[in-house]
Amino acid sequence: MSDIDEDSDEVNTPSEPMDRHQIMGMSVLVEGLLVPGAFLVGWWAGFDPMEKLVFTWADMGWGFGAGIVLALVVMAVLLLPFSPIKAFKGLMERHMFPMLAASTYPDRVGIALLAGFCEELLFRGAIQPALGMTLLGPWGALIISSVLFGALHGLSGVYFFLAMGISLILGGLYQFTDNLLGPMILHGVYDLIILLLTIPYEPLKEDGNGESAWEDGE
Repeated sequence: MSDIDEDSDEVNTPSEPMDRHQIMGMSVLVEGLLVPGAFLVGWWAGFDPMEKLVFTWADMGWGFGAGIVLALVVMAVLLLPFSPIKAFKGLMERHMFPMLAASTYPDRVGIALLAGFCEELLFRGAIQPALGMTLLGPWGALIISSVLFGALHGLSGVYFFLAMGISLILGGLYQFTDNLLGPMILHGVYDLIILLLTIPYEPLKEDGNGESAWEDGE
């Protein structure tokens, strides 16, 4: 069951459409703030979050392959006729669609790259290893960092558990390879496929009052 009342006015009221400049500005601001957060955690724990970012063909292959498979699996799950999934899709259509639909396809590449680098630098490059240095150990750190990742994406209960599950995969890949490259590429590829295939491009125009609206008048 969702932790948000699906019948509430707050949930059922669609988000206001955003133009592509607002979308990119918000993405750069929100994702960019995670980078100093990562270095702050690393400074507190006594390590450089970038030290585990190393280019290897093998890890790049893991990232691309796992990202494609994960995106296809999630898209298949979203086709299942279960009420929590339908409620989640409705929530995304009311909130994520207006926020991202006006972004062009190159914009979405940039958004995916930002999310892959910035979020993984914080969660896999800083939080997970910092927690692993405590009594939690590496597996406890994987679980706690994934719960935190899910909470960051907690628009609904389904979204929380979906994000937490994805984070367990990302964190598991990081522990398996001891390299941030794979998780960063996996995250970016997954986001890009979801953005390209599930959110149609809908450019905005201004009406006579200067308000933004979909070009088809919806």
